[in-house]
Amino acid sequence: MGSDTESRMTYRQQLARLTREAKRLGATSAAIILSEDIQVKDNLAALCNGDYTCPNYGLAASCPPYVKGPVEFRKWQAESKYSVTVKIEVPASAMFSDERKEVMQLLHQIVAAVEQKAVEAGFVKSKAFAGGSCKELFCEDQEACCVVAENKTCRHIEVARPSMSGFGIDVTRLMQSCGWSAPKAEQSNVSDQNATSWVAGLILLA
Repeated sequence: MGSDTESRMTYRQQLARLTREAKRLGATSAAIILSEDIQVKDNLAALCNGDYTCPNYGLAASCPPYVKGPVEFRKWQAESKYSVTVKIEVPASAMFSDERKEVMQLLHQIVAAVEQKAVEAGFVKSKAFAGGSCKELFCEDQEACCVVAENKTCRHIEVARPSMSGFGIDVTRLMQSCGWSAPKAEQSNVSDQNATSWVAGLILLA
């Protein structure tokens, strides 16, 4: 086995290790995709602060207007060859109950942990993205985000990650790139015990 082949094998093994780590931590599925296949759309990012203003707008440093959006993400994307995607499948009813917060917290914890593993593996510029507002998920009992209000270090810097929405990432297309179905939770499905939904995260490797 030549040195080039050994290097490629090691690289593939590193990627496989990251997907295994995601599933070990609680992800239902994890996959490696080409970073160039991630679709980023300005109009999706605009939903955070355009005609429809997200109720979490401006509440945390990881959401608009404090993130640089699609323009910055495309720069990171250009420096990345592969990304790790993760999905947590849950009963549809969970997304309309108190369980939703726990599910979203778990998503942040998984992508943050995989990001750290990626850094340790040599992908030192890796960046993780999740969903939902970190203010709502981790600092709901705090009057304000300390990063925004006081320019202090995030209280939950080890687990809180920015939402994909603020960067305009097309999450449905992301799921399709992985070959995953993407049924979304609907209020009408809450009573259907077989109905499922999902939340997703992304780790851009660089």
